[in-house]
Formats: sequence, structure tokens, C-alpha cells
Amino acid sequence: MTKRTPIKQADLNRLAVVAKRNNITIEVEGEGYTIRLHPYSASPAGLKPEEFSSFAEWQAWRDRERRLEPSRAPEPERDPAWDIPWEDIPPEPIQPPLNWRERNATDYLMTHGAEVRVDWYALKDFGTHTQKKLQERGFVDVSPDQDKYKHPNEIWLTKAGAKAIRDQRAHRDKYPCL
Repeated sequence: MTKRTPIKQADLNRLAVVAKRNNITIEVEGEGYTIRLHPYSASPAGLKPEEFSSFAEWQAWRDRERRLEPSRAPEPERDPAWDIPWEDIPPEPIQPPLNWRERNATDYLMTHGAEVRVDWYALKDFGTHTQKKLQERGFVDVSPDQDKYKHPNEIWLTKAGAKAIRDQRAHRDKYPCL
């Protein structure tokens, strides 16, 4: 079991209101405890923080100082690339934009480089529809050999596809707000 508190929170709140309104210090003694309630203005304004006689006086002084001085956050450094109006940003180099499957496939193929053959099954979320879309754009090329499911054995990024992806990345770096 827990021991009953010597004074209730509601009583403390009422005493604090009285102490603040009348600018007085209130002391309550009970069951070996002494509770002092100091109003915010109880500490003289001319005192330095080292000259206070109690921690409560220092806290009251600190709280009053924080209320009096305007809170100013440091001005953040602004990147001019983020302040470009939308109408001034040119369209992306790849139009129409790549969908997420095309983007994932081209990113994976870019890690290997242009004209480097990769197993068709190494690509995730990549099917014949995505393959045809990228082939129509001229970004990838596939081997003529096919497996029993009519999938090509190998796929690779063309030089034109690598250049388009590099241009796209440069555009995104220049305009990071996209």
C-alpha cells in the first residue's frame, strides 16, 4: 500500500494561486515535510542566479526570464534549389515519366552499367509488359534466346537508356523539390 500524501494537489494549486496573486511565500508543514510555495515575482529582479537562497527562487527567476525574452529560433539556411517556383522548373527529361517498375528495373540495370547482360530473372517486379515498355523507349534490349515461358534469357541497358537515366538523375539533383 502507498502512504497518503500530506497535502493534496488541489490544495497546492489553491495555495499557489494565493501566493502568486498576493506575491507572498507560503509554507506548509506536515508529517515531517515542509513545502514552500514561491510566486514568480518573489525573487528580486536585480539578483544574479548565484545569489538566490533556494532552488525555487532560481526556478522562478529562470521561468520569468524565459517568458520575458522573445524566443527566436535560428534562421535556417535556405537552399536556393528549393525556392524555385514550379512554373520555372523545366519538365523531366524522360517523358512520359517512368512508373515504379520501370524505375526499379533501370536502377538495377544502371548498377551493372550499359551493355552489361543480366539474367532476366534477376529483376524483381519485372514482367513482359514492363519489358515491352522499356524496349519501346529504347532503354533496354533483350537476347533473342527464350526460355520455355517465352521470357528472354538476358536483358541489358542500352547506351541511350543509360544516358536518359543519367540525365534524369541530374535533373532531380538540380531540382530537389521534385
